[in-house]
Amino acid sequence: MKTKLLLISTITLFAIMNCQEKKEVSLTNKNIEEKKMETSKIKDVLIKQIKEGASPEYWGETYGKEDLDALVQIEDTILKNNGYKTPEIEDFNQKIKKIFGRIIDNQSENSYLKIDRYYKCDKDLEYYPTYMGFNYIYVAKKHNFITQFEPLPVVLDYQKIYPEVSKYEENSYMIDTADGEIEVSMWKDFDDLPQKRNFNKQRLISRNKYLFTDDKSQFPWLVTQDEFFMRSLVTDFGYTEDKKLLKWALENTHLPRFYTYAKKNDLEELGKLLWTKDCNGEIRVHQNTLDLLKEMSTPDENLYIMYVAEYLTNLEHLNANKELSDAQKAKIAAHLLYWGEQYKYDELYDYNQMFMGHFWHYMDDGTYDKEFKKNNYYGLPKFKEWYEIAKNEKDLFLDDESIPDSPQPLDYEFKSDRLKR
Repeated sequence: MKTKLLLISTITLFAIMNCQEKKEVSLTNKNIEEKKMETSKIKDVLIKQIKEGASPEYWGETYGKEDLDALVQIEDTILKNNGYKTPEIEDFNQKIKKIFGRIIDNQSENSYLKIDRYYKCDKDLEYYPTYMGFNYIYVAKKHNFITQFEPLPVVLDYQKIYPEVSKYEENSYMIDTADGEIEVSMWKDFDDLPQKRNFNKQRLISRNKYLFTDDKSQFPWLVTQDEFFMRSLVTDFGYTEDKKLLKWALENTHLPRFYTYAKKNDLEELGKLLWTKDCNGEIRVHQNTLDLLKEMSTPDENLYIMYVAEYLTNLEHLNANKELSDAQKAKIAAHLLYWGEQYKYDELYDYNQMFMGHFWHYMDDGTYDKEFKKNNYYGLPKFKEWYEIAKNEKDLFLDDESIPDSPQPLDYEFKSDRLKR
């Protein structure tokens, strides 16, 4: 009986193994066929783009999802060949939410999420390549990386990989326009095409490694070669979790030493570092930025403190923003006032009425005070105490002859010992 059972078990095992081998062969064949199909689609898209030439103003509506699909397939290989460890879905989704403030729906039929730096709340999915003047970031949800929509010739060395497609651009062609006949440029005629490819590949690799695998070695290249994108992470999307990036953004913001009044444009740039309005209307005042400003300030090097005080003194830039309600403006003001008022109680600074005192006497007609109370002072521990003290103090700015009327350097000192700048 034992012999029969052993024989049956052995036969069953061989049958399972044989079935498994057939299944693995089947899967392998399927993968090969899928790769062939992908390669075929990439080649078809490439031929189409080669035929259309390199003049984006004449592409019209010819570029679409199939072009982006082909690009993503190529870039997925580029990333993997250059050490990109694809993050887990949940980790990737959390990063996209933290950095760009967008939520990925993996159940959606859309393969991509479009992120617009200028209209970050625009969720309409459009397929426009960078060369047409659009600067969208696309999140490839099935591959867990981000990309810019580039034509294949500026990413793929098509003349080497697909030499046969060169026949489609042997001769340029003419088209009729309102300005007469125009010769459409061919990709092969651009001498700097290899350099553009190298840049686009490096940008793809560096952005994704830096953001999604925490590869800090990519930082130097990004802040020198991809400065606009890196700065937009902080100023447009409000990403302040990376202290090194935040410090770089601060140090590279134009905040010159000013006289009596700072320039409006400089204050607006500072504002982009201090707070962000999310797509749900929520205001985020960046405590990370304020903490870093404090860390970078001393009684002798107090430029950042002066700029925050000046920002609160010139609320026109907030009042002019029609998209901000009184409640939203009050939240911004409250957090900045609270941050600045700490220096009143620090004998090394002794700024007295520079923040809450000045704000109450000159900027608040009661509207802000009402919002502060309504929102229970935003949970800021000493805000109510400090603001009540400021409200009950004599206005030291009133009829103070020691305050000069003409513009003065930032580091002037008032004759009274209450305020030093």
